[in-house]
Amino acid sequence: MSAQQPQRLVTLVIGLALIVAGTAAAAGTGGSQTTSGKLDLQVTFGMVSNLFPCPADILPAGVPPDTIECRDRSGTGVARGLGTVSEAYRWPLAVGLPTCPDGFNKPLAATGRLSIAGKGKISFTLAEGARCAEAAVAQNEPQVFTITGGTGRFAEASGGGTVAGRAIGGGVGSERWTGALEVPGINVDLTPPVISGATNKTVMAKKGATKARVPYQVTAQDDYDGTIPVTCAPRSGSRFRIGRTKVTCKAVDTSANSASSSFTITVKKGR
Repeated sequence: MSAQQPQRLVTLVIGLALIVAGTAAAAGTGGSQTTSGKLDLQVTFGMVSNLFPCPADILPAGVPPDTIECRDRSGTGVARGLGTVSEAYRWPLAVGLPTCPDGFNKPLAATGRLSIAGKGKISFTLAEGARCAEAAVAQNEPQVFTITGGTGRFAEASGGGTVAGRAIGGGVGSERWTGALEVPGINVDLTPPVISGATNKTVMAKKGATKARVPYQVTAQDDYDGTIPVTCAPRSGSRFRIGRTKVTCKAVDTSANSASSSFTITVKKGR
């Protein structure tokens, strides 16, 4: 095998539901919530997994280094209520003897982190896989994860669940994280921003023209982040054809809550 696999862009898709186990109270201006409960974690990571030389600190005692294969695993994406999330950990795989029969592999214990942009990090451990599997499917073997604290607002985080993988090849695959995250007193913003100014507009084109340049102003306000950017298509100031054109606008806050709105610009023939 080569010592390194090519890098690729990855996609992270996360489903995050809030289960309130304690009381909830408004925070900030009312869009954020302070809860003492559980986050039901259902996470699918699009993953890059690159081979690298195994460092001594993650090699199991008494196991020859040449029977262990190590990979750097990483992925980045967004989760509603958290915002931008990335994963990173070093994943050792026992290859054949003496851990498994020849031709069989087993995922070994690992440690890593989930980083929540601007909010802190969640530390976790992966337990050794329960069995040896054929080499072609060993990367799919489930492992139990345990949350062991973190930094920032996640300093007292706990919980756990199961990670199951699906190898695609070429250093790319996916992982499904299923479990629970408990964070006492966590602030979770689940309120989408409010879009203003997305109202229908009618203009008159110049005589003989087939288009008209139409400016408009659409803004978004978020209870937690304040004024945030809005993306609209077609953009303000575009040249709109005679007739009706639908404009769609979207705003996303730093906790990955999104709002969308649309309106119609009507251009009439000039006289």
